[in-house]
Amino acid sequence: MFKLLLQDVKDRLQGNKARANARLGLVNPPAGTGKLIWIVAGQSYDSVLMAAALLAAIREKRQDVRLVLTYETEYQDVIVQQMSGLKKIGFGYGCGDSVLAVKKMLNRLLPFAVILVGDSPAKSLLKVLSKENKIHKIACQLNQADWQAKGNEKLFEACYPHSFADDKLSAHCENVSEPFDVLTRLVQSQVDKQLGAMLCGERHAQLFQVHNPGAGQLDNILSLWKKSDIAKNNLLVISTDKEMLSAEEISTFKNIAKQNQLNTLLLSKWQQQAVAENHILIADEKKWYAALCASATASHLFAADMNHFWQMVASGSVVTSDVDNHAISQDFKNLIQTRSDFSDILFYWQSLLDNPLELRKNSDALRKYFWQKRRQAETQVDELLQRVYDW
Repeated sequence: MFKLLLQDVKDRLQGNKARANARLGLVNPPAGTGKLIWIVAGQSYDSVLMAAALLAAIREKRQDVRLVLTYETEYQDVIVQQMSGLKKIGFGYGCGDSVLAVKKMLNRLLPFAVILVGDSPAKSLLKVLSKENKIHKIACQLNQADWQAKGNEKLFEACYPHSFADDKLSAHCENVSEPFDVLTRLVQSQVDKQLGAMLCGERHAQLFQVHNPGAGQLDNILSLWKKSDIAKNNLLVISTDKEMLSAEEISTFKNIAKQNQLNTLLLSKWQQQAVAENHILIADEKKWYAALCASATASHLFAADMNHFWQMVASGSVVTSDVDNHAISQDFKNLIQTRSDFSDILFYWQSLLDNPLELRKNSDALRKYFWQKRRQAETQVDELLQRVYDW
């Protein structure tokens, strides 16, 4: 509780009164009548995205209930994209990891159902919910949660586990679905490849993507790219998971490129003209990501959240991954090569250009498996929504 109070003071000093009140459970339910469902997301982007999409899907299924979404980190693009125009809803920061704060939150919201989405729930929340027998409780896509909270045996009436589901989950749920990844339903599966054509212009160039390289890796990447044959008529784009790169990060990227005698172009500054050779593209805003994945012949992941991983696979880009990339499902190990040496990656990319049939085969295999995973997710999400409808 002392840590919670320190966070409260910090928020109030920074002028964030709403977040400070929410930490203590001092929130107000949305106006209107009807039973209330509380959807609890976590800190990660994926968690908030899944929770917001679930709220929108429940609203479409049930118009009679009020819906509340809480999260630890706010992502404005998710809120605008998923929940604009919806009525009888509320959203904002959730309560802190304190039994008193959780109880205060429940007393104010009086939910008839609680759905935990995406991230490991706070122990205090599990502890309090374990004693609330009249509340419907669902676990959806939880991330390796701590299921050892006292008294939480058969805590949930249903669990919809992630692809990397904790084996302990079934011991605490009355009904457990087959593992699936709801994010496969949320990525753009059809994206126009026009961006690549516009960037490359009339010359027969290809676009290659490197995602989430660290500053320490970038110098080696650009040095090897500069010396390679593949760089003579193709473009390299650097992308990240971040909503927007900071001025400091952009400056670092530019300096490293300059040291390797390469020019840089921020996509936010692009004038929709063909990019000359010897340029490195920097995707400094997340809005470019889906179109880049669709346009890239091949992409390499140094790290990625699952939303971005699925976007690459759905778009048909041939993907390689760093050996330590935890985002890659075991199911994809036979379809995605793991490579850590960028010279090996460049050699592989060149081999794809030299063998178009192999390139198409790899791309089609990834896309086919993506659609298999998406259909699986559709089935499980429909079952979840039907459960909510039947309450």
